[in-house]
Amino acid sequence: MSHEPNKLADEKQNRKQILSQYFKADSSRNNNRGLVRRYLLAAVEAALLVPLLFYWKFGTVSWFAIGFTVFLVVLCLLVALGLFFQNRSSFHTRVPAGSYVGDRIGAFWLMACAFGPLLGWFTTAVFPLTTGSWRWLCLVRVFFAVVLPLITAVPLVRYARGKATLIAVPLLLGITALPMLSCWWVISDLHDGPVSTAVTVSRNKITGALICAPASVPYDLPCDAARKSGGRGEIQVIWLPHSGRILQVS
Repeated sequence: MSHEPNKLADEKQNRKQILSQYFKADSSRNNNRGLVRRYLLAAVEAALLVPLLFYWKFGTVSWFAIGFTVFLVVLCLLVALGLFFQNRSSFHTRVPAGSYVGDRIGAFWLMACAFGPLLGWFTTAVFPLTTGSWRWLCLVRVFFAVVLPLITAVPLVRYARGKATLIAVPLLLGITALPMLSCWWVISDLHDGPVSTAVTVSRNKITGALICAPASVPYDLPCDAARKSGGRGEIQVIWLPHSGRILQVS
């Protein structure tokens, strides 16, 4: 037990050395302001440049590009926030960390919020969505993006005490809500289910281009799927209206 205070002091000194050597900051003198400004500037640069790079490379800014941009911006803001409050001990939680099962689950909260939506998107991107598989694949995506961040966030509520509540509660609510929002369209598809749209595909005799007449559909997702199928005449397209995923063309 006598070695425990020395161990904590050594760890604190090591953190100061890392900040001083690699980040050019001295936490003992509250010299993190320059580093905070750098990360805030990096957040602005990521918000502006990343969508431009996606547009320059692919000609469009997809939802994946938007999600990746949000991830980088939030990451920079969190690092800046952590550096800003590093020496403001009055905002630190007074609840000591324990070895409870809940604490071990809560340790994965940030990882669940950051990589849960990515794992969910990867699941629906790798495995094809069909009329028989779309429901359980969407449920897997909801688990990674909604259930997992929520489960890992709940054990951390006990650390929101005193002035730390002013920081902990907004962070828990805001960061946990981000992966949930990324899955909003999938949740809507699970609630409403797929729709079946009848479209007619024919070839223009003058231009030779394929023309498509959707039935009361305000955008051309069913038409695109019908054209790619190579069929002619009336074609039935089963698709998810909120996320725009095609399930079946017949």
